[in-house]
Amino acid sequence: MIKERLVRSDSYETAFWLAGIYDPDYPLDELGELSIEVCTKLRALACYRLLKNGRTNSFYHNLIRSGLVRMKYLERCSEVGALDDHFRGSGRYAPLCDAIAANDFSLAGRIIAQSPVEFMRGHEYEDDYCYAQILHGVITGQEERTPDLLAQFERYLEANVNGRYLVAMALTQRDQTRFDLAFDLLLSDREQEIAADIERGQVESPHVITARRVFVEGLAISRLAEKMGLQTQDEYLFCPSIARVPMTEPFPGE
Repeated sequence: MIKERLVRSDSYETAFWLAGIYDPDYPLDELGELSIEVCTKLRALACYRLLKNGRTNSFYHNLIRSGLVRMKYLERCSEVGALDDHFRGSGRYAPLCDAIAANDFSLAGRIIAQSPVEFMRGHEYEDDYCYAQILHGVITGQEERTPDLLAQFERYLEANVNGRYLVAMALTQRDQTRFDLAFDLLLSDREQEIAADIERGQVESPHVITARRVFVEGLAISRLAEKMGLQTQDEYLFCPSIARVPMTEPFPGE
């Protein structure tokens, strides 16, 4: 497990850079990359507190902070018209999943409203774009583009259908049986990804270690499924039930 001193060091560093996110004078050409890094650190801190101390409120609060960081970055881009900034693409959906996993669908909606609708070729992967846009539609109820996005997603995968594609399809169809099978595959895909990372000798940073134990994207999908009226299990691989109990302390604010 991660040493507490490393977590404290990461916490101090995250707090320092978080101030940069909210500094209106911070260079925008550096803000996108910084926002991704800060979101990653906040997610790791959230998962660490959950695993180490069972602190669910801290888990949710740090995931919400991650979503707010993404929101702040997108707002800055809109304010100055930097609509082609490299990190702006909706395919960078991890902070959106953070907000959903924390059950903050209001924040998720705000992130979606500031996110681009178009595919930013050269700045994001096409499958990530399709997946994110389908999730956007499910969350907002604006699913007119979903059939075309699913077709685009499938073409990109070239018959190598994966868990994300099947989850996206199951959510749009509100199909319980399809969702159960798709979610199991999503978790299996994650398990294989972790095994591959270990085999290639991936450096075990706090983020990497916690991400191997808690799959925030999976938690977000289970939250979204429940919101769509689908049933989920109490426990899943990488998605512990403690990460889904209600928050008891309101988020302290932006």
